[in-house]
Amino acid sequence: MGFKPVTLRVYLQRALEMGLSPHEILHGSGTSWADIEALRPMDLDQIAGLFDCLARRTPRDFAIQCGLACKIRDFGIVGFSMMSMPTLRDAFEYLNRYCRLVGHPLINTMSESGDKWCMQFVPCRIMSAEALRFCQEISIAALGPVIEELTDAPASTHRIDFSFARPAETALYDALDASHIRYGQEQPAYHGLRADLDRPIRSYDGDVSHVCIEQCDKSLAVLTGERSVIEQLEDLMLMSSGGMPSLEEMAVSLGTSCRSLQRELHLHGLNYQQLVRNFRLKRAKVLLREDLNNVKTIAHLLGFKDAGSFRRAFHGWTGLSIGEWQASQAMDADGWRRLPGAPESRLQVA
Repeated sequence: MGFKPVTLRVYLQRALEMGLSPHEILHGSGTSWADIEALRPMDLDQIAGLFDCLARRTPRDFAIQCGLACKIRDFGIVGFSMMSMPTLRDAFEYLNRYCRLVGHPLINTMSESGDKWCMQFVPCRIMSAEALRFCQEISIAALGPVIEELTDAPASTHRIDFSFARPAETALYDALDASHIRYGQEQPAYHGLRADLDRPIRSYDGDVSHVCIEQCDKSLAVLTGERSVIEQLEDLMLMSSGGMPSLEEMAVSLGTSCRSLQRELHLHGLNYQQLVRNFRLKRAKVLLREDLNNVKTIAHLLGFKDAGSFRRAFHGWTGLSIGEWQASQAMDADGWRRLPGAPESRLQVA
């Protein structure tokens, strides 16, 4: 069993409506349009790779336009569950908890402060820069239409933050109707007025919401229970950009003890330091392929104190300098981009 690619199906259907070919978008990925239409379960790494196909093989404004056309009922039980909640706050708290059930590689977190509220988007899988940009754009663009659909009133958008650098062409973001947009931020986020969260949802139904929550809890328990301890630890490391959690912090997050985690890792022939090393190398290869010059930023994301420490560690892992490794990858960079979702990943640690 795996995660159903619900969001991918919605976005590929939108592409089809716009005259684009889902078959061409998915070409070479190892996944067919028939697989997506049938919601064949797959793991989140494969889903994240398929978002790379969407990002690279659709027009530059596709994510924004697709997000603005979002209909909450498109997203199955999670969408219908949000429609049955009493307030917008309840609906978004529900989305934060169950967003993985629709096969989306970003996790939502919500906070409130003063008269503002904020929804942040954190990747739960290692993704290419293009796929991450696409997911940020489509997720943030969809919030306004979702708020209006649920409450019958326009969203009070205050500010939008994107983690990618300011693009040369920013006109496509005018449709987001934000008072201002910032680029190059540490976390992508949507900022709105807190009063919006208190709005009642017109289709609220307590009985339906109870049944939906019960079903989603069961589904999430099965899915998360199938993930190995190593996969769960890698998820936590990925969501801790700028620092690497200690073994003790990992144990607390997973509700277990350090000794139990150490025993689990030993069964896989690893200790915690080796797990961190493998994760850093795997993610470093992705980031270096996507951002060839910003070694300082990559070092920070991987939890190194400076670029020099990262360079020395990378040389120790691979026997090559960063520049030498990048040169060795140049001959197959096109192949890697064509097959982001292929079953045999090029991101495996040697």
